[in-house]
Amino acid sequence: MATAHQTPVGTHLQIKKIAVLTDFSQNAGNCLRFAAAIARGYKAGIILAHAYMPASCAYAAPEAAMVFQTLGAERQGFKSRLLDEAGAPFLRGIPCAVLLIEGAPKDLLEKVKNADLIVVGTSGETGLRKAALGSTAETIFRASSVPVLTVGPHCDCRRAEKAGINTVLYATDFSTGAEMALSYALSIAKEHGAKLILLHVASDKDVPFSFDRTMASAEPLEALHRLVPGLAGLKSHPMCIVGFGKPNAVITEKAKDLQASVIVIGARGADRLSSVVSHLAGGTAYGVVANAECPVLTIPRI
Repeated sequence: MATAHQTPVGTHLQIKKIAVLTDFSQNAGNCLRFAAAIARGYKAGIILAHAYMPASCAYAAPEAAMVFQTLGAERQGFKSRLLDEAGAPFLRGIPCAVLLIEGAPKDLLEKVKNADLIVVGTSGETGLRKAALGSTAETIFRASSVPVLTVGPHCDCRRAEKAGINTVLYATDFSTGAEMALSYALSIAKEHGAKLILLHVASDKDVPFSFDRTMASAEPLEALHRLVPGLAGLKSHPMCIVGFGKPNAVITEKAKDLQASVIVIGARGADRLSSVVSHLAGGTAYGVVANAECPVLTIPRI
């Protein structure tokens, strides 16, 4: 499959290999369920992958034979767990392989760089602290040149498993990076017969009143309609929305209100429209990924 910067809008995407990175947590199970929903739409296969770090003292221990035996048992335990998860009933009919490596998340990323899509879970830290990704998700999100689908602990992936992917929310700032993400949003909507919603977030700093917002919405709303002329192979015309406020907050709020199955967003962006346009920079994409209540697909601009 072409990389994000090589994929023109409207191109039919071939997603044939989906790498699901698991730490065997409950949220990792959610990731696998959503990956299964994507895989069925594209008739794709899944690679269920895990990386582990053996105890650092193992190589310095005097009882080498016992240590290596323990390490071997540990590795076999991880492999058995991968095979058990790969045999889950909801994966029936989907080609599923397992990958186990000794190393860090970046090493695992290198092993799955030929995948068409990477699926990983987030830690979902909340409370008094700002929501943040876990270390593995953080590494993958920052470093991957492959599109990454992140699944938070509050995502109801059983809904996607049972009802399918029925609503795709695409957030754009009209930048080149965001434009590349449109191909993925369109493709997913087509493959799953889903409704497509196009969202742009504009600053509300200078447009506090409803009339001013209506006027400020006109230009970006027209630009949204131009992105997908006609049906473009969809079951229905896309819905176009202009929101006002902080981009990551508005995107996650709209996704919740509209019961989006997945959010699609470019990982970086630069404004090209007008002074009222807010930037979907890397920080915005990160904020959406860390806080969304549905899976988020980020398309890197390389």
